[in-house]
Amino acid sequence: MSTGATIVVVVAALAVIALLAVMALRGGGAALPGVTPGGRLKRRFGPEYTRTLEAHDGDERATRDELSERVRRYGDLARTPLAAQEQERYTQRWTEIQARFVDEPASAVAEADELIGELAADRGFPAADSPEHFDALSVHHPHQVHGYRQAHALAGQDAMAKRSTEDLRKALLAARGLYDELVHDGARAAVAAGSGGTSRIAALTGGLSFRNASGEEGRR
Repeated sequence: MSTGATIVVVVAALAVIALLAVMALRGGGAALPGVTPGGRLKRRFGPEYTRTLEAHDGDERATRDELSERVRRYGDLARTPLAAQEQERYTQRWTEIQARFVDEPASAVAEADELIGELAADRGFPAADSPEHFDALSVHHPHQVHGYRQAHALAGQDAMAKRSTEDLRKALLAARGLYDELVHDGARAAVAAGSGGTSRIAALTGGLSFRNASGEEGRR
């Protein structure tokens, strides 16, 4: 084989490998050699894969089909950057929710659930009352949406006020993972878009240590 022909074959092979890699990362289509579709989806979705598998009674093919369809539908969803003032507004609200937890833990969890729903909608995701809300979030934030699901389910229970403070604390902590990602990702997107705003998220957010208005640390 001539040198020219060899180069053409090598270039073609590299192009095929690159195409397969892109398709693998998008969660659908052909897989890379030695990487199964289920393996790719498990790595991408983490606990969301397990939840979906349980919903399909252990049917892995149905699970792969559902998650691949989510990627196809929401993978290219355009996420709206957050302006600096919106970042600060959401951060202030979350700080107030944490402080309120000391005296009203059930109300704090309900408000956190509502805040994350609003934040997700502002970022371009389907509204919280849409059947697409969690599916779209799971594509872009698969490892954080599980905690938000837990808090959302708890917030919708009439008996939430009777739940232990520890259960409510865990729910708020679990939900914070998605809140942080939506705010921080929104801040990065704003900077990338050249908004010129300076994010104050790092300064305004911290560990979840519930404090009352006077600054005293609360324990329940």
